[in-house]
Amino acid sequence: MVKGIVATQIGPWRDSLAVVDDVEGLMDSKLEVDDALVKIKVIAAGLCFPDILTVEGKHMMPKPAPHVPCNEIAGEVIEVGPDVTNFKVGDKVFGTCFTGGLSTEALCRQDDLYKIPDGVDPNLVAGMEVNYGTTYHALVDVAEMKEGETLLVLGASGGVGMAAIDLGKALGCTVIACASTQAKLEACKAAGADVLINYTKGSLKTLLKEAGVYGSIDVVYDPVGGDFSEPAIRALAFGGRFIVIGFAAGGDTPKNAIANVPLNLALLNERKIVGCLWGAWKMRNPEKNRENTEKMLMLVQQEKLKPVVSKTYNFDNYRDAFEDMMTRKVVGKVIIQPEGAGTSKL
Repeated sequence: MVKGIVATQIGPWRDSLAVVDDVEGLMDSKLEVDDALVKIKVIAAGLCFPDILTVEGKHMMPKPAPHVPCNEIAGEVIEVGPDVTNFKVGDKVFGTCFTGGLSTEALCRQDDLYKIPDGVDPNLVAGMEVNYGTTYHALVDVAEMKEGETLLVLGASGGVGMAAIDLGKALGCTVIACASTQAKLEACKAAGADVLINYTKGSLKTLLKEAGVYGSIDVVYDPVGGDFSEPAIRALAFGGRFIVIGFAAGGDTPKNAIANVPLNLALLNERKIVGCLWGAWKMRNPEKNRENTEKMLMLVQQEKLKPVVSKTYNFDNYRDAFEDMMTRKVVGKVIIQPEGAGTSKL
């Protein structure tokens, strides 16, 4: 039987999630492999903030209950459909699944999977595609960042924030990291950030001026929103790009963190305010997304990209993972292992 964590209802995650020993029975749906589908034994799954919002019915792309949260996984191929040509039983792979990653087995489309190179930790790539896929698309495709430019990362210690630091440095940029505690900033420094801003110590405008970077920032990467968005836009240089990633400052109610920004800020200095919706873009541009992911995978192999995993959890303590993410105790990516020890820091 397939064991998993299931959102049995839509509502507060503490009341909605349960470990289920027979997911297929509860869902009344077998994980049947046909066409170009691949069945995976899940080794590790990546937990994202939107996964929790989806459980609570607060994400802009809702899912009905029951459903298995998460879609980022790494694992081993245990069965392939008749039209699968790129993978065979026994291959170690990572990517996204459509049946939910918090389960012992999952179904994936062939085109959504990548082989894990020898020597690469499955835990690192299990949580890579969404955070790094979003960030690579944002910085390279949307912002068109160039070597030597300056990148400001809000919420820099979170999953996408740490990915932005990592990718920003790999692109040859100066990275300014903003976070809420000294411990989180130390983690950002270890990840390669050049300038550290604790935005609980004063207004963001004042802190950026004191750091000598106000008005010289080329790209702002904003997964936070709220009160930080407008001063970050004002800090952009001529032709600067402000990339909207999300609204984490709103906690479990993201719409509360959608900033009301005067449009004259875009006119001044020809600033650009652009959204990045990686999931929708990926569906429209699958070949380009695969190209992006393969480029990042090569950088991981060359140790030019070093994804950060905060901690691993398992099905026994998965509630700690959800709680730690919602209370912002994590740095980098959260990984849940169906059969893992769930206590190791990588």
